[in-house]
Amino acid sequence: MDHHELDVCPEPPEKKPMFINEPWLIDKYLYDYGPRKREPEQQEDNIRVYIPMDLNREAILRRLQRIIGQYGESNEENESDFRSDVDMLIEQICIYDQIWYARTIEESDKISTKKHSVKGIALVKEFIKMLESIPDGCAELFPYETIDELKREFEC
Repeated sequence: MDHHELDVCPEPPEKKPMFINEPWLIDKYLYDYGPRKREPEQQEDNIRVYIPMDLNREAILRRLQRIIGQYGESNEENESDFRSDVDMLIEQICIYDQIWYARTIEESDKISTKKHSVKGIALVKEFIKMLESIPDGCAELFPYETIDELKREFEC
């Protein structure tokens, strides 16, 4: 799981970002290469656009429910796509958790090994329950590996 570099007020060094409140503009295929690419392209005509996304417990669980509804059972045919869509939500959970952790960190927590927020852990527990409810259509790895990874990372 990635630890995201978060900036409360992102400002590219040379240009101001353009904020567009149109989340339906996000092209699902951009996720194939988009989320891992953090730096703006160095093209003369490049326009860096930031699209807001609501990250809250209900929104993330609703997105997971939609994905589960879309795929139904986890089987060999859809295992890779199913996992890819769920992995995108896990990245959203990581951002949600990091922000809540930063917002609620106590002085005593700064020296402890605690690395997740209470809200993040609670969300992951609900997320795991939903993953465990996915009907098994003979998929080899998903959602089992994902569940194990989440349990290890969030100590659930």
